[in-house]
Amino acid sequence: MTYHFDFAPIWAHRDLLIAGLARTVAVSAVLVIALLLGIVVGTLAAARRRLWRFAATGAVEMTRNVPLLIHMYLWYVGLAFLRLPPFLCAVLGLAIYSAAYVAEIVRAGIAAVPHGQSESALALGLTRFRTLRFIVYPQALRIVAPSLASLFSQLIKDSSLASVITVSELSFAASAIESDTFRSFEIYITVALIYLMLVMAASRLVLLLPGAHRPLLRVRFADA
Repeated sequence: MTYHFDFAPIWAHRDLLIAGLARTVAVSAVLVIALLLGIVVGTLAAARRRLWRFAATGAVEMTRNVPLLIHMYLWYVGLAFLRLPPFLCAVLGLAIYSAAYVAEIVRAGIAAVPHGQSESALALGLTRFRTLRFIVYPQALRIVAPSLASLFSQLIKDSSLASVITVSELSFAASAIESDTFRSFEIYITVALIYLMLVMAASRLVLLLPGAHRPLLRVRFADA
């Protein structure tokens, strides 16, 4: 039996796909929130004070060792009395979950910067905040940029779980189109290609950050 490909029904529902893609991009934009939370927690995890390190490490371990879907269900079902919209539940779940991984990446990046540079900056009169801002963070960014790009790619793919709590992102749109057209292969191969292009574009964008280049990364390791 020969299968006859027919992408015409998929094209007829392109508006749903475009709307789902836009919602996927919007959900994936939580990387900004994850970065902010992760930088704070990662910095605390690399701090000298043992209490801060233990608190940050405990928060990271408890967060990333719980499945992402459970994080979303916690906001959507467990805290249903808050009556949060599904989109916000997905954003909160993804942001907190991803922030734990960002924190571990940031902690490793800070640890890779030679400690003597921080000591020298403090000896020259810089405050700890300025030392982090002007000395440690710029170098750490070069080291962790590839890992952040990989994390962002994973975040985009993980955003498909938001369809389980009725967020009308790309996977949700694909399911709706499939149930209407019964062209399962065509719609899911189309969505797979869209995810592929989106992930590749996002990875390139992260690596375009100032200083986030592999040649500089090799120089940093050589200096260390």
